[in-house]
Amino acid sequence: MKLLLSYASVPHTTGVYLEKALRQVVSLMTYGPTADDHILRVWDLESLSGLRKDHDIVLEDGSARELFRELPPGWEPDCFLFVESGILYPVSFMNDLSCLKACYLIDTHLHMDRHLETARLFDVVFLAQKSFVPAFSERSGKPVFWLPLACDPEIHRPYPVHEEWDLVFAGSIQNPLQDRARRLKRLSLRFSVRSERVFLEDMSRFLSGGRVLFNSSVRNDLNMRVFESLAIGKCLLTDDVPGLSDFFVSGEDLMVYDDRTLVETVRFLLENPDVRQQMAETGRKKVLASHTYLDRAMQLKSVLSAYVPLVTSTELEGVSHEAHSHV
Repeated sequence: MKLLLSYASVPHTTGVYLEKALRQVVSLMTYGPTADDHILRVWDLESLSGLRKDHDIVLEDGSARELFRELPPGWEPDCFLFVESGILYPVSFMNDLSCLKACYLIDTHLHMDRHLETARLFDVVFLAQKSFVPAFSERSGKPVFWLPLACDPEIHRPYPVHEEWDLVFAGSIQNPLQDRARRLKRLSLRFSVRSERVFLEDMSRFLSGGRVLFNSSVRNDLNMRVFESLAIGKCLLTDDVPGLSDFFVSGEDLMVYDDRTLVETVRFLLENPDVRQQMAETGRKKVLASHTYLDRAMQLKSVLSAYVPLVTSTELEGVSHEAHSHV
């Protein structure tokens, strides 16, 4: 399969992980913008500026002429895949592509209406959040698949560092009233807690220094941190969100909390290191077996291969649009 992939290149985004994995399973070309210094400054990502990598074809005006001029001779895509990365850019070139068009939307829990408008532009839709699949299938009239986030074992791995903190959290705490900020403040009154906004290998090294890895979703989303934390090989304590129990068992692979039991659950885990270790081992084994970005790339390829021959909207209208629980 020849796949044309487009996303805004930011070093820590899902698109980067997927590109790396897709290059192992398809013939891939990438086309899109690279985050500029202004974007990195606004997003407080200036520490990642040296890690930026341009696409095979750098998007400037987003025109078909620009794209086709730079594609290798004889290389015509079987499928175009757009991956959301939080930066808007012109995609007028898409109208001139005669291939299958698919999108992968990540933060639908934050931008449902906008994502629904985006989904209608494509032939096949992938969502990172399970709970939105039925609504998108019904309202977009397109085949919709659940494709959860994942981990990259080369980046999300254990580091041999001292366990200095009872709980560690890697992520943003922008609003002091949001659940994660409130929960971390509550826990810090009773345990040693450390939180940092770190990425890539620095994140894995930081998380390796905690006895328990804490996670709290932004808005009931199955976020990247679940898969990344498990791959690091530490005991993960997380809130329950749609899709989590499809893959992982609380008390075996990780530990689920609610606000009522949060403090008691942390205390139990800290007082039982053998339990923590067992969950860390089983959780890591499970995530590496089935939830890497290479797994997701293979799943994408499998689904898209079934739709590639159906390159016109008329043909696609004859395909069942029933919501799929996962790929």
